[in-house]
Amino acid sequence: MKYEIIEIFEEDYGCEGIPEDEELMCTVLIRAENGFEKHIRLADSFLTENQLKKGSTLLLEEV
Repeated sequence: MKYEIIEIFEEDYGCEGIPEDEELMCTVLIRAENGFEKHIRLADSFLTENQLKKGSTLLLEEV
């Protein structure tokens, strides 16, 4: 199913920073073609590697 990226929020890890052996995650608000909206978590590296940003289309099987 196609989803539009509405907003991307970088997670706040506070003064401790990113926990060891974890990667930077983002909370992404997506909207399906039928108007359904949902927040999902995606790795920042996935967003960067796939050049995904606000307004981009994301193909997902199921959320």
